Amino acid sequence: MVINSCLWEDASTITEKEILNKYNLPNIDVLKVGHHGSKTSSSKEFINEIKPKYSVISVGKNNRYGHPNKEVLDVLKNSKIYRTDQDGSIMIKIKNNKLKIETCSP
Repeated sequence: MVINSCLWEDASTITEKEILNKYNLPNIDVLKVGHHGSKTSSSKEFINEIKPKYSVISVGKNNRYGHPNKEVLDVLKNSKIYRTDQDGSIMIKIKNNKLKIETCSP
């Protein structure tokens, strides 16, 4: 088993297209969702290509921007979504090629 992760902080949908055109990405185990899950990130095309098993959204509770965006959450529906506003801190551990995700309530 190979753990694949994807981290492009605040990548826009335009950047996602550039990434897809430039790299042959395997299915991703963990995706750090860009820009707090705003509507300008995590396009359907990008998510359908990388097929993340887990998605992590760093977002403040009751933030004034309404992040994460409902459409982005819908695009990520086939992924187990972890959100800092709901799950608190999120720790990802890899040991013996096994992935373990732990949360600590806010």
